[in-house]
Amino acid sequence: MVRVQSPLVRVLAVTAALALSGCGDGPVERPEGAVQLRENQPTPVGDVRLVASNIWDGSIALSVDDGDGAAESASLAVGERATIDGRSFELLSVHEHAAASAPGGSESYAWVLPVDD
Repeated sequence: MVRVQSPLVRVLAVTAALALSGCGDGPVERPEGAVQLRENQPTPVGDVRLVASNIWDGSIALSVDDGDGAAESASLAVGERATIDGRSFELLSVHEHAAASAPGGSESYAWVLPVDD
């Protein structure tokens, strides 16, 4: 066991431990059926493909492509629902990764829940 003698070292150690305890994306419970969408990456969900783009400031542009013509889209903020192409979706949360990345390499993502109205 290491004994810390200096009060300053103790304060720094406790501060560091408290700061690190909030780091990371710990397990968060999501409703059943929730889907994680990486920015600009088409993701199959049922009989459609969803794409979350413009992940920014707690909102996204959500596109729904059913393979029958042009995709339809809507803007959503966290907690909002939208009906797109006859299907409803709720934006649960977003994780915005601000660092620059190569095209298709964004680490930003959103959690979306398909909703039965």
